Parts: sequence; C-alpha cells; structure tokens
Amino acid sequence: MNQTILVNRADFTDISVVNIEAGELAPDFIRIEIGPWALTANNITYMVAGDIIGYWNFFAPEAYDIKMETAAHWGRMPVWGYAKVIESNCADVAVGTDIYGFFPVAKTLDMKPVKLTSMGFQDGNTHRMELHPIYNGYTFIDTDPSFARHKDLQPVLRPLFTTSFLIDDFLADENFFGAEQVLLLSASSKTAMGTAYCLKARSGIKVTGLTSEGNAHFTKDTGFYDEVQSYDSLTDLNPEVKTVIVDMAGNGDVTRRLYEHFEENIAYNCMVGKSHWQGSAPPKPKLGAPAVMFFAPDRAQLRIKDWGMDGFAQNLAARWIPFCDNAQAWLSVEISEDIGDYLKTYAAFLEGKASPAKGYLFKL
Repeated sequence: MNQTILVNRADFTDISVVNIEAGELAPDFIRIEIGPWALTANNITYMVAGDIIGYWNFFAPEAYDIKMETAAHWGRMPVWGYAKVIESNCADVAVGTDIYGFFPVAKTLDMKPVKLTSMGFQDGNTHRMELHPIYNGYTFIDTDPSFARHKDLQPVLRPLFTTSFLIDDFLADENFFGAEQVLLLSASSKTAMGTAYCLKARSGIKVTGLTSEGNAHFTKDTGFYDEVQSYDSLTDLNPEVKTVIVDMAGNGDVTRRLYEHFEENIAYNCMVGKSHWQGSAPPKPKLGAPAVMFFAPDRAQLRIKDWGMDGFAQNLAARWIPFCDNAQAWLSVEISEDIGDYLKTYAAFLEGKASPAKGYLFKL
C-alpha cells in the first residue's frame, strides 16, 4: 500500500491523505521508498508557480493512476530528499541503492531509470521526459563524494543553496546592475541566507536583509548581513543607495513600499520566491526597475555549458561545503515519520511561522 498527500491547487490549506494500491512493478522500472525529505518555504513557491513553470506536472496524480474526484483540482507538492530502491526490474540499479533527488510527498514511487551513468540516472516516465532535466536527475549518493558529509543538512539546504549560488553568480556577472547594495527580502529564509553568505564571501557589495520583527535577531546573529531591518522599519534604509532587490517573499505590499521608498534607485528586482503565497502581486513601478523572474535551472544549464559539469560542481562545492560547515552553528534538523508532525509543520510554513533556525525532514 502506498500513501501519498494531495494538495488542493486552489487552496494549499486543503489537503487529502490518500492510500493507493502499489500494483505490480513494470519491466525496466524500480520502486523506491521515499525519505527522509525536506520541507522548506521553497516547496510553497513550487506550488505557487505550479502552473506557470510546471511543478504540478512532475507528479500529477493522474499520471500515476491516482483516482480522485475533481482530480484536476489536486496536485502533489514536490520535495527534495533521499530514497532507497526496494524493488527493481532494472538490471543496472540494485535493490538497496540510495538515491537523492526530486520526489512527491509519498511513501513510494515507481521510476524508469534512463541515461544511466555511474553517478545516477534520469527518470524515463513518459510524462516526465519533456520536463526540465534539472528536476529529473537522480544521484547515487554512494558514488557522489559531495554527500559524504552533513547528510541531514543536504536535503534541507542543498537545493536552496544551489539557487543562492546561482543568484550570486548572476548578479556578479551583471556587475550588480551598477548597484551599491543587495537587499534580500525574507532574509531569514535559507535561500536568502545562502545568497547573503555567497555575496559576503565575494565582498565589494553591501548585503542588507529585510525580515519579520520576530526573525530579526536570528538573522543578524548569522553574520551574513551588513544591515538587517524588519518590514515595519524598511523606511530606515537609506533611499539614496542604488539597490538590487532579491525577493524570496513575493509580498506585493512590501514591494510597493520599497518602490515608493527607493524609487529610481531600484536598479534591478530579482524575483525568486513566493513564500508569502497569499500576498498581492508585485506592483508595476512608475520608477525603478520592474521585477524579473529568476529561474535557477536555466542559469545552471548556462553555467554547466560554460564550465562543464565538473567545473560547475567544483565552483559550487567551493561555497557549499563551507556554508554547510557554518550552518551547523545556527541550524538544527528535526526528523519525523509522524504524519501529524508533517501537517503541523506544513501549516506553519503556509502561515510564515516556521522557525528559521530549524530544518525539517520527514518520511511517511
């Protein structure tokens, strides 16, 4: 029996826990047991952008014969994490193999390994072949040395930090659009902190954070920011400083106030996330640069083309490994197999109340 969690695509607070028969494993397929996997604010962004970018399509219930009334209204939130092969009809992937990648919130999943290498494979399920390859690659963790350390931190931070690394790389490549300051919204989020860490390591640009009053002390204590303000005190920021905004929150009201405050001194607005999923849309500014969506997978593909896969991995690791070492000082990871814990934590993320000092790993 396979258990999975479906989300109402029109109302993320409406969820359904479904039990389905696993059925017989098809030829050339493997069956994996999923977990532990991480829950972060980034997963909320995946759902917000589910129709725009296609995140709902990766694990669409109908593609896996999950029957639900009004099935089109339901989807499965994707997560990053580990899995173990528990059954195999693929000669090249043995039972017991541990993998890392992109999964639905479910107990098991059937996958068809294609494009196999010593490092991993792509999922050859028909409906996934046309989707972005960054999300369709699975790593054999025993053959990838980057998984040798910080195993619990990897699902929580690895996908987020890769985005952080790529944002920093993009902004530096554009000479920060002539700005003197990078202003990170939702500064206590892990993607924002990873970005701030990379910017601070690069030096030469002021790194400023905006966060809630309750998270301001934690955010300052990380040491990643030169200045931290709460959303309520954003007018204390110097409006004369030419600024790049990196927006993890997607809160239209906050963005409007920033445009009113900085006006033409907003040199670029890099829209990354939508953790404030119920907030209004960002405004169309009369002064200052309009918001531009940042899609990390496209930037990754560009840099892989420029540097090669090995070069990309080396450049990422140069920032990733010390960031993980640093994270042990401010991040504790909780692991649970209790569905009640998951539902409680999921609700906290929807409400913007999850602790930035914790990482959350789950398994059904």
